[in-house]
Amino acid sequence: MKKGYYIIFGTNNNLSHNTNNGVEKKIVEQVNSLNVPGMLECKLFVFKNIKTNYFFKLFIYLFSDQFKEYDLFNEKLDFVYIRRFIPVNKGLIEFVKKIKKYNPECIVLYEIPTYPYDQEHKSFKEKVVLFIDKIYRSKLKDYVDRIVTLSNDDYIFNIKTIKIINGINCKNIPLIQYKNGDKKNINLIAVAQFAFWHGYERLIKGLYLYYKNNNNNTWNVKIHFVGNGIELSKYKDLVIKYNLEKHVSFYGALHGSELDKVFNSSDIGIGSLASHRKNLYLSSELKSREYLARGLPIVVSTKIDCLPNDYKYCLYVPEDESPISIEKIIEFYCNIFQQDDNNKVIKEIREFAERNIDIKITMKPVIDYIIN
Repeated sequence: MKKGYYIIFGTNNNLSHNTNNGVEKKIVEQVNSLNVPGMLECKLFVFKNIKTNYFFKLFIYLFSDQFKEYDLFNEKLDFVYIRRFIPVNKGLIEFVKKIKKYNPECIVLYEIPTYPYDQEHKSFKEKVVLFIDKIYRSKLKDYVDRIVTLSNDDYIFNIKTIKIINGINCKNIPLIQYKNGDKKNINLIAVAQFAFWHGYERLIKGLYLYYKNNNNNTWNVKIHFVGNGIELSKYKDLVIKYNLEKHVSFYGALHGSELDKVFNSSDIGIGSLASHRKNLYLSSELKSREYLARGLPIVVSTKIDCLPNDYKYCLYVPEDESPISIEKIIEFYCNIFQQDDNNKVIKEIREFAERNIDIKITMKPVIDYIIN
C-alpha cells in the first residue's frame, strides 16, 4: 500500500462533494480517486492561507519559508500530489526540497490546472504575483517528478508531464428532467463564476441582434445566467442597454434543488466563449463536464479536450470577439431535438460522460504512474 497526501493552499480543511464550489468538488473527487483499495491511500492536507496585507504577503512569498511549521516528514511518504500554488514561492520550493530530503523515493507531482496561465494575470498586483512565480517556478524541476497538466504539453518548466483531462463523479450529478413541451422556446443556461474569458457579452449581443433583425421570430430564445463574478455587472448593464430584460434572467449562485430546477428547464448549456483571451485553445473546463453529465448539448468557442471532432451534441462558435449567432444555435437545437426523442438525446450524452469524463477514468494516468 502506497501512502501519500493531496496538498492544497487554502482555508477549508473539511471539504466534501456537497460543497458549492466547483474547484473544491474537483479536489474532493481527485482525493477520492487516489484512494485505491489495497494499492493507494491518500489524505487531503491544507496549507492555511495567510491573512495579511498584500505587501507583507509579497515579502513572505519572496523570502519566507512559510510552511516550515508543517511537519510531514516524520512519516514515510510514497507520493505527494500538489495542486498549483499561486504563486510558486520560496516556501513551496523549501517544502518540496524537504520532502525529497527525508523521503528520497517519494514521488512529487505538481498539478497545473490551466496552462499557460500567464495571461490570466491582468492587473498590476496580479503581474507582481506572476513575477514572483516566474522567479521560483524554474526551481521546481529540481524536486518535482512530473507536472500533471490538462494541456497537450510534453514538458512544462523543463519537467516531463502527465496528461489528464478534467473529470467529475457522474454519480453526483443528476440527469436533467426535461420538461420543455413548448417547441417555440429555447432556453440557454450559463453557469459560472463569471470572468473575462467566459465572454458572455458575445452571447448577449448576439441575442440583441437576433431580436433586432427578426421582427417575426418563430423562436423565443432565453438566456439563464447562474452565478456571480466580476463580469456579472457588465452583463446586467448590457441587458438593460439592449432592452433584453424579458429574455435574460440572472439568478446569482444557486445550489442543490434550486440549481436543478433551472437546469430542468434548459435545452443547451453554454460554456466559455472567450478562452482565446487568455491564449487557451484547448479547454478542459469543469462546467462542460457538468453540462454533459446532466445530459445537455453544449455551445463553446474553444475545442473541448474530451470530445471527438464530429461530436454532434457540441456546437463550436468562432474563437473571436464577434456576437454569437443565435440563428446557428437555433439550427443546432433543431438538428438535435427535432430529429431525436428528447430522452434519447439526454441518455446518449450522459452515457458518453460516464464513459469518458468520470473521475476514475480521467485520473487513471496519475494512478498508474504512482503505482508503477
